[in-house]
Amino acid sequence: MSHDHPHPHPHPHPPAGAPGPGGPGPQAIPLNPALLTILDSIPHTDVPFALQTVPIPTPPNQPPQTGVVVTCREHKNSNCELCDVDFNALNYMHQFLRMAPPEAIPPPPNMAPPPVRAEQIKAAKEAGNTAFKAQQFPLAINHYSKSADMALSRPPWELAAISRDETAIALCNRSAAFAFVNAWANALADAEAVVALKRPWTKGHFRKARALVGLERLEEARQALIDGLQYEPNDKELNNFLSEIDDKLREEDL
Repeated sequence: MSHDHPHPHPHPHPPAGAPGPGGPGPQAIPLNPALLTILDSIPHTDVPFALQTVPIPTPPNQPPQTGVVVTCREHKNSNCELCDVDFNALNYMHQFLRMAPPEAIPPPPNMAPPPVRAEQIKAAKEAGNTAFKAQQFPLAINHYSKSADMALSRPPWELAAISRDETAIALCNRSAAFAFVNAWANALADAEAVVALKRPWTKGHFRKARALVGLERLEEARQALIDGLQYEPNDKELNNFLSEIDDKLREEDL
């Protein structure tokens, strides 16, 4: 793999505050020696560079701030035609990583996601459950929506299964709340999303059947229950609901 374009080669111990694999200051992450060996084995061209401290734009009500940028060593330019280097992209990435919120920057591999988001998602769901039990269904729908939105906004590097389970629970509960206000189309949409996210979970199939009955689509509701029983043949809730629908279909045939 070719790697002969000019750029400053990563140093195992970059100066404090400089763009580098470990980031600024004492929070630098030590590089794996095996990875360093691989990096050093890639063909490259060493380019002399310098680190310059420059002012960075700040809002009027904040004190002046400075940042470190990479420049050519001779002319102190980040984009220098004479030295045939362009460090603008590197400097932009460094500034972005410095200013970006924590959730915008991937953590080291195998690090568990911080518990704050999970606690917020659970709190919104439980607030929805409280409103649901009090028969305040519009309020419950609002809380369940917040829980689902937070679950869906998890950073892409976190385990998808975590977001999938949290979203499925919030939407399943919201489907039930929609059913109690006769918003059957909304209840069906949420239930179908639950089935897509967590197909073996029979609760999603039950919610789907419930919404379809509300829409007077009994045959489709029956099929939704049969689909769920493929995963849990002895599920009492599904079997009882299936018997009710079969009774209604027989009454219609009379």
